[in-house]
Amino acid sequence: MKFTCSKRLFHEALQSVSRAIASRSTLPILSHVMIEVRDGQLKLVTTDLEIGMTCVLPLDGGEAGTVTVPERILQDVVGNLTEGELTISSDERNLLTVSSGKSKYTIHGLSAEEFPVLPQVPADTLLSVPGPVLRDLVRKTLLAASTDESRVILTGCLLTWDGQMATMVATDTHRLAVKRTPVTGQFIQPVSVIIPARALQELLRLLGGSEDPVDVHIGESQILFALGKVRLVSRLIEGQFPAFERVIPAEISKHMVANRQQLYEAVRRASIVARAESNKIILRGSDTTLTIEAETGEVGKAHEEIPISLDGDLVEIAFNAEYLQDVLAVLDTETVEIGLTGPLNPGLVKADGEADYQYVVMPMQML
Repeated sequence: MKFTCSKRLFHEALQSVSRAIASRSTLPILSHVMIEVRDGQLKLVTTDLEIGMTCVLPLDGGEAGTVTVPERILQDVVGNLTEGELTISSDERNLLTVSSGKSKYTIHGLSAEEFPVLPQVPADTLLSVPGPVLRDLVRKTLLAASTDESRVILTGCLLTWDGQMATMVATDTHRLAVKRTPVTGQFIQPVSVIIPARALQELLRLLGGSEDPVDVHIGESQILFALGKVRLVSRLIEGQFPAFERVIPAEISKHMVANRQQLYEAVRRASIVARAESNKIILRGSDTTLTIEAETGEVGKAHEEIPISLDGDLVEIAFNAEYLQDVLAVLDTETVEIGLTGPLNPGLVKADGEADYQYVVMPMQML
C-alpha cells in the first residue's frame, strides 16, 4: 500500500474515527485503525465492537493495500508533523512508514485480516434528516437516558417513525424526554429501534454545527448514520421500551411561566448547596414570584427569587436540581412553562412555542 495526501485532511479523518477506538480491551487490534487504499479511495476504519466509524477520502492514484496500526501513535505522529503532503506506505511485514519532508517514521502494525468486519446495514431502508433537526432530536432527549447498566433497555433512546413523524424518547425513570419532528423516509413498515446513548453522543460530536442532511440506515440489529465522508454504525439495543405515553400528565391545573435563562441561573446557583442533600431544591410560587430554596446541614442555605406568571393555585414542590438544569440548558426559547398538578405528581416542562417537546420530571419528597 502507498499513497500521498494532505496532512491536514488525513489528520482530520483520523480524528473523526478516533472515538470508536476501544479504551480498554484485551484485543490489541481494537486499539488500531485500519487503513485501506482501493479504487482511488482511502478508507480509515475503527471499532470497539459496539460502535464503528469509517471515513473515506478520494485519492489521486496510490497503490492498493490494507494495514492496521495503533491509532493513538499514528495520530500523535501525524499531528506533530509540519503541514504539507504526507507519503504513507506499508509492506508485507505490516510496517507503516509515514514521511513528510525530512521527517520519516515507521510504526509496527498488525495484519488487516485480524480486524473485525463492520456489519452491513441495508442501504435501501433509510430516513433522511437535516443535520439541525437530527441534532435537536438527540440533544433534547439524550439527557434523560439512564446510566444504570442493570437496566440496559433504558441506556438508549427510542426512535420511532410512523411514515411521517419521527419521535425520540429517553427515560431513566426519574425523568422522561420526548421530541417529535416530521421526517421523510423509505420504509415498508413503521420503525421502532433503541439506539445506545454512546452512539448518539458520538453522533452529536460528528454533527457539530453542520447543516447537511444525514442518511439514517436501519437494519434488524444495527443502525448507520451517514454524514458526508463519515459513517457511524452502532448495534441496537434489543427489548421492549416502556410505555412512556402514560407517564405524561394529561391534565395540568397549574401553569408557571418563567424566563428560561433566569430560571436556569437561579437553579444552577441553588444547586451548589443542594448537592450535599440529593440535589433537592424546593420551588414555591405565587402569582408573580418563584422562590427557589435549598438547605443542607453541612453546607447552609440557598434562597433565590425570580419573576413568574402563575395560572392556578400556589405552587410548592421539590425537584432534583440537576434534572431541571439539564433541560433548561438545551431549550432555546426565551420563556419556559412548568405544568403541575400537585406536590407528589410529576411536573411537565415545555418550551414556549415548542409543542413537539415534552420533558416530565418526577418530584422529590418535601421533607
